[in-house]
Amino acid sequence: MTLSESDQTTTRETAHPGPDHLVLSEHPVFRRFWYAACFTGAVTEGPVQRTVLGQELVIWRPVPGGPVSVARNRCAHRDAPLSMGWVKDCHLVCPYHGWEWDAQGSTQRIPQFPTAPHPTKSGLTMVRAQERHGMVWVCLAGDDEGGPVAGIPDVPQFSDPAWRIVPELEWHFDCTAMHLVENNVDPGHVAFVHRNTFGNPDTPELGETTVERTPFGLRTHQEVPVKSRPGEVGATVRSTVSEVHLPFSMNLHITYPDGLQHVMLKAITPVDDVSCTILQVVLRTDSEADRPAAEIVAFDDEVEQEDADLLNRLPPAFPLAPRLNAHAKADRNSLLLRRMYTELVTGRWLPG
Repeated sequence: MTLSESDQTTTRETAHPGPDHLVLSEHPVFRRFWYAACFTGAVTEGPVQRTVLGQELVIWRPVPGGPVSVARNRCAHRDAPLSMGWVKDCHLVCPYHGWEWDAQGSTQRIPQFPTAPHPTKSGLTMVRAQERHGMVWVCLAGDDEGGPVAGIPDVPQFSDPAWRIVPELEWHFDCTAMHLVENNVDPGHVAFVHRNTFGNPDTPELGETTVERTPFGLRTHQEVPVKSRPGEVGATVRSTVSEVHLPFSMNLHITYPDGLQHVMLKAITPVDDVSCTILQVVLRTDSEADRPAAEIVAFDDEVEQEDADLLNRLPPAFPLAPRLNAHAKADRNSLLLRRMYTELVTGRWLPG
């Protein structure tokens, strides 16, 4: 299928006042958003390391069962990775020389000189953190950078007893976060990339896609024929409303003809300019007896690996200029997504 005349106007070179490609490290605005660094259950007795937008972080719980603290993963003394350390008496302990810090990153003890004043620059560089939806979220922007420009996306089903929660996995992709978001709003790939799980190459035709801008990003609706649901046999149709909370968080609300509803929170986090992770939680209106959580997780693991097998082989640069690719009618979602990324990095749009 080809673009309609109105859609073709979005691909004209003159309608693209921005960079040809998007490189995250070139645009500080991306530091002002919240990203899921890890699942809350990953932070237990000792500190863990994660990387967000090229910044290596250490995440720990000063008190077992208490809130997390997050800081840059380097000791101010001799640059040791603090994620190699441990927690003792509510303090994070450096593995190199045993320096200790409290939950706020203030230096509490230097073993070699326990009574001497602490050096002025010995404290940790702390990072904003919240725990929500079973994940640890971080925002790298300090107060001098304006702090967060948007909140963590809301998922109302988390507080609704009619929905059960199925925590899933953390997957790594050797592609940009933009590629992964675009893939998840692309209905055309399902029949082919996922032909071994739920896609059907014999029925690749798509109905009309609706896509609209929202204060937080964009929302699309699409009905896609699939050959089965996880653990079941028989073709059906997925009616999916996808929300992209820019830059990289997604809520997918799927409804099947028999009334089953399935929500996926896809928290996509840029590790650096060329790789990303996705943390996913599923919410459903059926029961464990209807479909065991282990089967749902195993199925989605296979689906994510199918995406990774292809996405990891794409060129590393994410194209923004429409002229760099060919486009069909089903690409309205990705065209709007690329346009909004362009507006974000050129200062023409911020969520609100």
